[in-house]
Amino acid sequence: MSNFLALIDKYKFGLIATLSVYMAIFIYLQMDSYKQYFQIEPFHEGSYVEIPENDIKLKPENIMIPSGYNTDVKNMSRDVNDHRERAAENYSKNITAADIEAQYKELEEQMYRDAGGDKTRDQIRKEMDDRKAEVTTTVANSNPKPAKVGGDVVYSGNVMVDWSLAKRSPHQNNNWYVRNPGYTCGYASSGTITVIIKVNKNGDVTLAEYDASQSNGGNVCMIEQAIKYAKKSRFSYSASANKMQTGRISYTFISQ
Repeated sequence: MSNFLALIDKYKFGLIATLSVYMAIFIYLQMDSYKQYFQIEPFHEGSYVEIPENDIKLKPENIMIPSGYNTDVKNMSRDVNDHRERAAENYSKNITAADIEAQYKELEEQMYRDAGGDKTRDQIRKEMDDRKAEVTTTVANSNPKPAKVGGDVVYSGNVMVDWSLAKRSPHQNNNWYVRNPGYTCGYASSGTITVIIKVNKNGDVTLAEYDASQSNGGNVCMIEQAIKYAKKSRFSYSASANKMQTGRISYTFISQ
């Protein structure tokens, strides 16, 4: 046995060299044997279930309505502190500063067309200026009863944006400035998100925080969008308001 081990030790380098040559030849032959590639057709082409045409016909009774969806919610903003009479029809709409300007321009043009001379024109302009100043003061007042059209009535149904900020109106009396994200979160996003806001004297929203205790059915998208749109909102200037006034905005989200 010792003679065999001594023989291996004597020729160990020759054995290692021989094995290395055989391994190299083996690897070369293996690589050389795959010169051509054959594409293997997939054996699975996707699942397919044959559905009779009558079974996929859309019918009213087969339409699934997401939980919490309310078809009676109007795409409107409303001041919770507006205690005027409420009705489902013939309700009032805000007259914005831009609306007032357009109305006066139209009325002024009509009166000038009907006027007979420079003296009459001067009288019309004075009347127009007095009337414009009166209405503008009403709209800009820090505790206004906003100018309305169609009667002194507020919509009584559910709206997508309810807000509360004492003695403030939307910027330029335009409800568009209380922004509405209610359609921005897609399918299965129905519920109400309430955001606590901080507003400075200029009417800018400087802080918006999610209020879980006053919210219902919210998800991450709804909460993020509510905070984002609350910060975009803007209210009227108030010299008498606190440096930082607290209010809230409640958003109703509708699933698409």
